[in-house]
Amino acid sequence: MGCSLCFAGLKAVIFVTGVCDEDCYYCPIDMSRWGRPVIYVNEERATDLDSVIAEVQRQGARGASITGGDPLADLPLVLRLIRSLKYVMGDGFHVHLYTPGRHATPDALVALWRAGLDEIRFHPVKREYYRAIELAAKLTGMRVGAEIPIAPGLEGWAMEVIRAVEEAGGSFVNMNEMEFSDSNFQRLRLRGLRPSRSRYPAVEGALEAALRVMRWASENSRVTVHYCPASYKGLIQVRNRFRVTARRDLRWFEAPTRDGLVVRGEVLRDGEVVGYFNPREPPRPEEGLEYRVLVSYP
Repeated sequence: MGCSLCFAGLKAVIFVTGVCDEDCYYCPIDMSRWGRPVIYVNEERATDLDSVIAEVQRQGARGASITGGDPLADLPLVLRLIRSLKYVMGDGFHVHLYTPGRHATPDALVALWRAGLDEIRFHPVKREYYRAIELAAKLTGMRVGAEIPIAPGLEGWAMEVIRAVEEAGGSFVNMNEMEFSDSNFQRLRLRGLRPSRSRYPAVEGALEAALRVMRWASENSRVTVHYCPASYKGLIQVRNRFRVTARRDLRWFEAPTRDGLVVRGEVLRDGEVVGYFNPREPPRPEEGLEYRVLVSYP
């Protein structure tokens, strides 16, 4: 359910903290967030949980993904967030969470489940974190799986994770196409990885690596394995989220575009905004007035 809502632009993306005790060379998180106790929702800075809920409502979201950093580095905040989302948006509001597993103790996992978490996706960068997958599957009623990056050279790790998820009683593994960002560019290049010439910011060869793993999994595992290309976020996920938000949040002088952006008309006199107009209904020109159309995110 989480992926289908994401595809439709109906999942809010909530970044709850940049704090994380891992040091993954491929982490794409911007350095302005890394290691800092900051909150973002749909890429907008939030000051508190009330502002998070307000943005989720504005979007018209039917679910949320909680990410970081490692969200479990601030478990009390995450529990309050999940309870607030379920209270305001209803029990049917689907919430999934990403975590490496370092802080996924039995008590933490049960607390997340009781708070209303529907699905947990582990990023087990260390073998000892496989135990957290097993605990989540045994102690809770959440949907349990893993989500990992894929690139050339990581096929063996991906197969190992698939085996571990199956043995632990999990049900799925998602592979995300590794991508370049400002924060990881040098570290990826030092490992010999290159940006795809035709599909930037994807890593060259990541698609082929994913296909090799999926072919292996189809013959060797009962776990469902998904692959998510880097282009999916910008071309589908984010664009659909913009479209959903724009349809709900338009003012009379604004109109949506096919890409999910918003255009608005402004009337100016001597460089100052003195009125507005709908770009789809341009006004009759008047002497002394200027007219402009601006494009923005919803």
